Amino acid sequence: MPSTTSVRAVAALVSVGVVLTACSAQPSNSDVASAPTQQIPQEAARFMTTDPYSMARWSYLVVDPDTDEVIYSNNANTSMFLASQTKHFTVGTAYDTLGVDHTVTTPVYATAVPVAGTLTGDLVLVGSGDLALGGRNAAQGRFDFATDGIDHVYADALPGAVLAPGDPLAGLNDLARQVADAGISRVNGDVLVDSRLWDTYATVEGLVPSIFVNDNLVDIQASPGAVGEPATIDMLPGNSLFRVDAQVTTGEEGSDSTLKAAANPSDPTQINVTGSVPAGKTSLTVYRITEAATWARHLFVEALRRNGIEVATGSRTNDAAALPADRTYTGSRQVASLQSAPLSQSGGMILATSYNTGANTFLCLLAVAAGSSSCSDGLPTVRALAQKAGIAASDLVIMDGQGGDPSQATPAAIVNWLDWVDQQPWADAFWAGQPVLGERGSLSGVGTDSPAKGMIIGKTGTSADVEPDSGRLIVTLQALSGYMITPENRRLLFVVAVSDAVFPDLPRGVFQVGGDVGGVAAAFQQAQTS
Repeated sequence: MPSTTSVRAVAALVSVGVVLTACSAQPSNSDVASAPTQQIPQEAARFMTTDPYSMARWSYLVVDPDTDEVIYSNNANTSMFLASQTKHFTVGTAYDTLGVDHTVTTPVYATAVPVAGTLTGDLVLVGSGDLALGGRNAAQGRFDFATDGIDHVYADALPGAVLAPGDPLAGLNDLARQVADAGISRVNGDVLVDSRLWDTYATVEGLVPSIFVNDNLVDIQASPGAVGEPATIDMLPGNSLFRVDAQVTTGEEGSDSTLKAAANPSDPTQINVTGSVPAGKTSLTVYRITEAATWARHLFVEALRRNGIEVATGSRTNDAAALPADRTYTGSRQVASLQSAPLSQSGGMILATSYNTGANTFLCLLAVAAGSSSCSDGLPTVRALAQKAGIAASDLVIMDGQGGDPSQATPAAIVNWLDWVDQQPWADAFWAGQPVLGERGSLSGVGTDSPAKGMIIGKTGTSADVEPDSGRLIVTLQALSGYMITPENRRLLFVVAVSDAVFPDLPRGVFQVGGDVGGVAAAFQQAQTS
């Protein structure tokens, strides 16, 4: 039976959302300005009345913000789960509070003055919350993600995932070169990583530290042999912190990949890789790092050595107890630094792919901006901005940055937020990052043959769970919200969502419900002709 983690990962194609037991939605206190002016189109009704939705509830709201005309409306004032639609609020608040051009700097400090090239002290890499740390082509001011397949952040549960663009070690190599240029050729002390910018945030999706290298993932790529023969395994980025024990065979062409990676229970430095991969193409999975500081430290030590710097320590762990007192570093001891890509770049990846860890990192950055090291202290900033946008506190519940249940809102509140966003100076960056029907992000595989392709821009949201024993998929929410450009070039704000739909199994259910919600939105868009 699939775990809730795999449900979340499979749901990434149509939006990664947190998977928890459904709770009943509560009525909202907000009010839609007027009754709908049109009957829903037959094509939308066809989707809504098919068998998986016989017990489901559809909620939708389509509004012309220029005229305040309510075109379609149903349950618009009733709360529903938000799931990953929450990222509308998290990313928007980060843009408003920190700025779309905001960058963070990751510095490296020496704890002593080098003498004749030798540092008799420690070298400290200080985590800043940079999600890429030089990877994803950040040196070019970008935050690239996979577009020729599913980004590797979902590779442990989704077929078809590919490596992230760019060299994940580019930032560490740059920092190591700067250390060498600063005149340091030998470190007699230790190399440390300081990840105290915020307290590591524990979420349903996993841990959120302030230091990331390769998204804190070890990529495990399998190249198939002949059918029945062993596959060849590559660990990327290559490193000496982990060893791989591979027991992977090659299956028939077109077969499903069952590639899995897990820590050896008796030796956490050994990654056991098992399963079968289809003949004819490479397959990818990932091993998720739990000790981010140790991971970053080890890769930094290797980068220093590649750049001609001797490192005396033989330690394989990060000695946090040896760090200097928190935030006592001085500029005169800084020997290297790395600037991130602008916030709009990482925010665009978060919106497009529904990257949960990234959204929670944005929440942590908001907490730090508010003077706190507790990531949940970023939530009041999100709520305060929603209230500034005219959303009543009773109409919006946010549990974290990514959209963990029971985060919820009314469709009217979501449309209210999107209308307010349009008036902000960061609106262009906000919309540029969103998925696009049939073309981009979590909507790239939805509506590829639809006449509405490219005309529906919006965030997906999914909350689902698997029924024990039967394996049925219970979709507590599948939603899409954003704007649509009609055939007559009107720009309409919209929310389309279905709650409590039941499907025979997980893979087909997730893909069908995402396609059906996209189909309803496309039917609404196509119906807007004279």
